[in-house]
Amino acid sequence: MTNKLVSIIVPVYNEEKNIDRFKIDVLDVLDNYGLTYEMLCVEDGSMRDDSWDALKKLKQQAGDRVRIFRHSKNFGMSGAYQTGFDNARGEYVLVYASDLETPARYIKDVIEKLDEGYDVVNTNRIGRWNKDGMRKIPSAVANFLISKVTGVYLKDNGSGLKGFKRFIVDHLNMHGEMHRFFAAYCGVFTKNITEFDVEYNERTYGRSAYGSITRIFSVVLDLFTIKFMMSFATKPFTMMPGRLFGTTGLLSFALGIAALVYLFVLKIFFAESIGSRPLLTIGVLLVVLGVQLVMTGLLGELLLRVYFDSRKSRPYIVAELL
Repeated sequence: MTNKLVSIIVPVYNEEKNIDRFKIDVLDVLDNYGLTYEMLCVEDGSMRDDSWDALKKLKQQAGDRVRIFRHSKNFGMSGAYQTGFDNARGEYVLVYASDLETPARYIKDVIEKLDEGYDVVNTNRIGRWNKDGMRKIPSAVANFLISKVTGVYLKDNGSGLKGFKRFIVDHLNMHGEMHRFFAAYCGVFTKNITEFDVEYNERTYGRSAYGSITRIFSVVLDLFTIKFMMSFATKPFTMMPGRLFGTTGLLSFALGIAALVYLFVLKIFFAESIGSRPLLTIGVLLVVLGVQLVMTGLLGELLLRVYFDSRKSRPYIVAELL
């Protein structure tokens, strides 16, 4: 296995009880492999528990192997990842979910894949939806859509364990909801991407808000932006303008299409005249308006990316570092 320094980034949000298990479940496992590593734990403004205190306790136990960062408020998972990327010193950079749903022993396998020459390594959690079919459908649809748009075919874009070469994270600029598919987005930078299966453990403590049926709608909006940005071979982006204008635009477009389909049915099946109906004009206007709003959102994404890059801004504020 590599003798390179490995940086492991762990976003933490309301995970106090899981962090209490990290010394035994994660650090001791990594030590047994003889890795040279640093773990960067980013506490992202937890409000329901004392995750920060749990991280301070972990650092006392682990010493310099663990570095902890506390955001001044909740900036989201993308902001937590970017904090880690900006401060990681390793030649290999991994992300690892603090919910412990993926056993830490697979970290070694990710590193071995990077040693083999892959630039990006993703993991596929086997059996994660066995007990929850309602979450399986949106997850499958989301992964399919992401694969079709990015051209990178991964089974589990939402997996919490991923690995990257240094040059990949140096080119990432995480904003908004990019954490949903940033492994697939790395296809902009490299073709050497792989994925392997890992065992899935049920979460012992806490709950995840990720994977609801509304996820499909969110991913569809996000993919408008990622397709736009990938087409121009640009860097990652923020999602706020696309989400605002995209939601309104898709709603307008859908209403317009529904109106036109209704008129089409009247014309074809009931032989009714539709040329003088106000609904025809309204339907066409709604479709045109929807397209314009979506395009406005995409342009807004591009302008915000330029804004963040020019100011070298970051989507987070670190309030404390130990």
